[in-house]
Amino acid sequence: MRGLRSGNAWRWIVLLLLVAYFIHIDNAMKVRPDHAFLSLLVVALVLGNARRFLFDWSPFIGLWIAYDFMRGIVDDLAGKIHVLEPYLIEERLFAGWFGGKIPNFWWVEVQRAQPDADWIGFLDNLCSGFYAMHMAAPIVLAWIFWNTLKDREIFYRFMIPFSLVTWLSFFTYFVYPAAPPWYVLDFGFIQPEPSFKGAGAGNLIAADQWIGLPLFESAYKHLNPNKFAAIPSLHSAFPLVILIFALKRFGWRAFPVAIYPLGVWFSAVYLNHHYFIDIILAWVYVAGCVVLSESVLFPRLFLRGPLRWVLDWQAEPVSAPSR
Repeated sequence: MRGLRSGNAWRWIVLLLLVAYFIHIDNAMKVRPDHAFLSLLVVALVLGNARRFLFDWSPFIGLWIAYDFMRGIVDDLAGKIHVLEPYLIEERLFAGWFGGKIPNFWWVEVQRAQPDADWIGFLDNLCSGFYAMHMAAPIVLAWIFWNTLKDREIFYRFMIPFSLVTWLSFFTYFVYPAAPPWYVLDFGFIQPEPSFKGAGAGNLIAADQWIGLPLFESAYKHLNPNKFAAIPSLHSAFPLVILIFALKRFGWRAFPVAIYPLGVWFSAVYLNHHYFIDIILAWVYVAGCVVLSESVLFPRLFLRGPLRWVLDWQAEPVSAPSR
């Protein structure tokens, strides 16, 4: 079959296999940097793109490793955890729209009032699904740009603001560690002890009960790098970066992708993991980083600067699989 022998068809097959792998890993134990790096490296070796992969993906790999090594570091180095201030700002801005309660706690009351309602169970599982795509979704889109479409320009245009948002957020977590709303709900406004290791899975545990496995509880207890990295919400920032660059590359055909960020933003509040202000600040971070990248960094580095050669770097030749 001629279509299956083409290089593009082979790349789409590889993409589908990768998506299936990440879905499986994310459901089994959550995607970690080592899973992503090793799986993508193996595929790059098969496709003959190993050297280019190591060069192009090194910023992502560095971010994922840093994210993994943040496990407890901010908690240990930070002095005061900001528990009360974010709550008061959220209350002042949004409580008037939710009967005098912050939106998170309004949803908690609704859930507790109708714990057995089918629509509550549906929302629990739908929101858990959106939230679980946090690490896998950027990897998949970057792979589509880099390998499936072989569009190195859009890959780097995506990579730069993605990296900027992540590093800027990491820095913010160090200088302003903030408690998420689930902490306030469970413990009030007291300062957490230095040894605090609460799980923080929140309403995601409802999904665990539905599937019969402690998936999210275990992930947030053992794999959650920092439980006081609430402001800004990277869970909310990544989907917005994905939407922006999907639209840049695919135009109006990418509008259905908007379901993903909208779902994540709603889920962050519904699951009691982030305040609205965490999400709004994520939008501000993304907007600033995209503007800086598109207007200054990418043109000066890749179009007129020292990295112009990168956009024309060709992969090692590789034969398409024969039938």
